[in-house]
Amino acid sequence: MENISAQTKISALIKANPKSVDAIASLAKPLEKLKNPILRKIMASRVTIAEAAKMGGTTIDEFKRVLLPLGFRFDDTFAPADDSAHEPQPDWLKNASEKDIDFYDVRPIIDNGADPLKEILGRFKTVEPGKILCIINNFVPTPLIHLLKQEKADASFVETINEKEFRTYFLKKEKESAPSSVTADEKLHMDSTEAFQEICDKFPKDKTKVIDVRALEMPGPMHTILAELEELPDGHALFIYHKRVPVFLLEELTDKNYEVHINSKDENEVKMLIYKK
Repeated sequence: MENISAQTKISALIKANPKSVDAIASLAKPLEKLKNPILRKIMASRVTIAEAAKMGGTTIDEFKRVLLPLGFRFDDTFAPADDSAHEPQPDWLKNASEKDIDFYDVRPIIDNGADPLKEILGRFKTVEPGKILCIINNFVPTPLIHLLKQEKADASFVETINEKEFRTYFLKKEKESAPSSVTADEKLHMDSTEAFQEICDKFPKDKTKVIDVRALEMPGPMHTILAELEELPDGHALFIYHKRVPVFLLEELTDKNYEVHINSKDENEVKMLIYKK
């Protein structure tokens, strides 16, 4: 019997019992993302049961209903109070004028079966420091909230309009670093074949994770790489076979503590090595 609570990460449930994927996905359409291996890597390690319930517009009791038959046992000691619907708007949003907010409805993208992450990150880059991006969605985008608040957003706020419309506001940081060319960043190296092999040889096979993202459709490669980096231990490296130099990914890694080496013979044969500095 596995003890869990509302604060247990979805990844822990899946590790304990892989059948929990189908059980959770059955609760709400937004949670069906867990069936996609790529999206599962991104979502599961960041989201708790309580957050997933909010994402899916369901309840912790519903999670109990589908997880108890799988051998899980709930500890309600740390169950959070669900008062988000009554949470007042923060001052930074309350005092903002409509021209300070960029409203972006991503529901059409999702309805077409695509993941809007790349478009959202690109849209957020165009928002001026101190201004606000509002993502309109049919569920609470908890993984996105975690992702943007790591580096780029000072604060976020979720407003529930109805059961099919959620508005998530992101306040962009006032102080942004001066824009610079990704290729000029000291943490990014475009290596010759010999130099690339030399840096790869510094990491033994048992400390090098190899992945091939060439067959994945966008934004699958970026999702997969980011998920692998999140789990990459110190002193290990991620070796990637890619079919192009992933400029958008490199921009995402610019402010993070990674060193990136790239060997590109042509646009269809790109090798990358990424590790923590």
